[in-house]
Amino acid sequence: MKLNFAKFLIIILLLASCGNKKKEIKEYGFKQIDADSISVSIRISEFDNYENLLDRLKEIVCFDSIPKIVLETENKIRNIYPIEYCEIPMFHPRFRNTFFIQMDSIIKNERKVEISELSTLMKQNFENMGVKEGFADSPEKVLFIFEYYEDKGVDGIEKYLKAITESYDYIKSENELKIAFWPKIDVIPDYENGELRYKTTE
Repeated sequence: MKLNFAKFLIIILLLASCGNKKKEIKEYGFKQIDADSISVSIRISEFDNYENLLDRLKEIVCFDSIPKIVLETENKIRNIYPIEYCEIPMFHPRFRNTFFIQMDSIIKNERKVEISELSTLMKQNFENMGVKEGFADSPEKVLFIFEYYEDKGVDGIEKYLKAITESYDYIKSENELKIAFWPKIDVIPDYENGELRYKTTE
């Protein structure tokens, strides 16, 4: 009887220790030295559309704080510090440097990237050093930009963030993982008096 009780007690203690096990914390992006004191945690599931997410990111940055996107699983917490500005800069990233994440796909050089090949392609871009034309100019310029239409939901963002960070972990790169969130704007050519102009579609 005492032996059975001892076995039961050991099992209970083991279960309790497993339940109290601390989750591994991984961090990605530009974490500043004092980020813990000025960072503001957000979770993608808190937002019902992409516009609200963009507005919240902008609001945090404009108040001199740092947005921290938190992805939490059963045994791991991923803290992602995206590149965000109070006002979106006038910047057109080169295709060779940029992975564009849309609602249903990841695009690189106008080609859809399967999640299964993401780590290989990421490694090739980080290590290219401008040699091959279809890959990044330098590891510092590799950028992942989420581009959703503002009136759409946030479906897929957590899935792609998880895939990107897992691929980054897999290749064990020492380069910083740069992630940004931008609104998707369709730009179409328009000619006025024979000169090329651009206009956006609604």
